Amino acid sequence: MKRSLFVLPVVFSVLFVYLFHHQQAGVNVLIFNVLLLGIMYFQKRINLKLRFHIYLLTGSLLSAAMVAIYGAGAALFANIISLILFSGVLAYPAMVVPLNAGFSSISAILTGPFNWIKELFSVSDAVSRKGRFLRKTGLVVMPLVVFIIFILLYSASSPYFNKLTGGVLKSFSKLMQHLSVWISPEAFWLGIAGLFMYFAYFFGSYNTNLNIFNETQGENLLRVRKLFSGRITALKTELTSGIILLAFLNLALAIMNVLDIYHVWLFFEWDGGYLKQFVHEGTWLLIISVLISMVIVIWYFRGNLNFYSGNKLLIRLSVLWLLQNALLVISVAIRNIWYINYFNLAFKRIWVFAFLILVLIGIITVFIKLRNRKSVQYLLVRNSLFAYGIVLFIGLFNWDLIVARYNVKHTDSAFFHTDFMMNLNSSTLPVLMLDPQTLNQIDSTRNNFYPNRHYYVPAQNFDERIKERTDDYLKGYHKLNWQGKNITDALTYKRLSEARNK
Repeated sequence: MKRSLFVLPVVFSVLFVYLFHHQQAGVNVLIFNVLLLGIMYFQKRINLKLRFHIYLLTGSLLSAAMVAIYGAGAALFANIISLILFSGVLAYPAMVVPLNAGFSSISAILTGPFNWIKELFSVSDAVSRKGRFLRKTGLVVMPLVVFIIFILLYSASSPYFNKLTGGVLKSFSKLMQHLSVWISPEAFWLGIAGLFMYFAYFFGSYNTNLNIFNETQGENLLRVRKLFSGRITALKTELTSGIILLAFLNLALAIMNVLDIYHVWLFFEWDGGYLKQFVHEGTWLLIISVLISMVIVIWYFRGNLNFYSGNKLLIRLSVLWLLQNALLVISVAIRNIWYINYFNLAFKRIWVFAFLILVLIGIITVFIKLRNRKSVQYLLVRNSLFAYGIVLFIGLFNWDLIVARYNVKHTDSAFFHTDFMMNLNSSTLPVLMLDPQTLNQIDSTRNNFYPNRHYYVPAQNFDERIKERTDDYLKGYHKLNWQGKNITDALTYKRLSEARNK
């Protein structure tokens, strides 16, 4: 039996606890990624000839580096997504559609421990006396462990069962209390999570019968010929249905776009309200409309209608429909720009732009599908890769700092949301240390132009909260362990110290 089969998971679990127990995200995330990906590479789990391996390896390291620089949530989210997808791709190396990686990842987590146990007590290792002993021990211990787990579950759910078993739950609680003196419960469960993570990456497997998205279709559509039945085919009926539907939809959307161009693009007038219906509800309803529109085109051109000689009118109507939807996307973007113009930047307003870019890319890929007779698999592959790319791109920036700088710069012309701003991450503290003139400008702008201003924290209270957070940061920075530090934290401490000394 290879010693590494037992030693490496334990070492990995211990290092996982050391890096992340009671630590914030920082350089520890980068070290963990380098460690994990390095082990996978040297154990030949990563194949640089596979494009998904290259994409996810690059994405994992890039997002981890951004966490080490910023410690920001967007970069951490991108890194977590990258690692989850990577575990799925490793379990299913022949994957074509990236969306299947999520299901493959779940399978890897569930099958990893069992595959590790099978490998640990494999027949080849059982040839030796030691191997046979371990194999027999494992066959006894594993059922016993499972039995104990279910006894504890039944005892916790039924006081009668617990009493029948002699208060096994109470005894177990006392045992855990004694162990907690030596081992922290948080550290213990974090170590268990590290073990399961190791098993998923190195022993996880996937059954292709569980694929949600078809992997065998290919990216190019093939014509499926059918025997002539001697009657009007369903294809002509579907063509007529598509022409009628898209003609009416184009007309309705044309009216919508003309109204938007007039009222939103050219002659928008703010009535002093909070623009919630104008942007929040309106934006998401329009986005849903665009997505449904794309599905309609995909449905009509899912098969042989692509090859039918009389489909030219339907194609033209579909292209016009896609162009009009692209125009609708631009209208949504302009709505969002107006919102930012009057109410400054916020995270949701940034994510709206990111989602609109993805929707616009989706419209372009549907157009390519029509022109080049591509399959639905082509759309799934391309759009899922673009979505992953956008997640990585968002993770390249410290959005808290961008929001803080933009909003402070526009205190004289837009609403400064003090309640939101004073809860941005610590890197924004040097930017939010405002002078009395700017604080007065915030209150003046809100009093003159914005209703219901009394619902929000006054500028003076905002300033007091920022000073309080600054004091806490200066006192607490040196208490941070090296694992949770990042470059931006160090720069923030330096700037706050200099500002305080002045």
